Amino acid sequence: MTGGSKRWTCVEAGCSYELVAADVPSAIQGAQRHIAEAHGSFELEEMIEDVLEDVPDSAAGQTSRAARSPGKLRRG
Repeated sequence: MTGGSKRWTCVEAGCSYELVAADVPSAIQGAQRHIAEAHGSFELEEMIEDVLEDVPDSAAGQTSRAARSPGKLRRG
């Protein structure tokens, strides 16, 4: 994975949350926060990092929280 901004998209059914962060650690932190808050679950750092996409640096900081599905919350 190259330097620059990273995009992560939630893979929970019915959720289209997308996060763009300045770097890998920030993307992992944001993804873990979303998964905990929206889905009551967690994801390993390695799994998040594996699906990060490179995006232009100008996109960092933008997020879309569309289509959260409250029926898909998982409790541990």
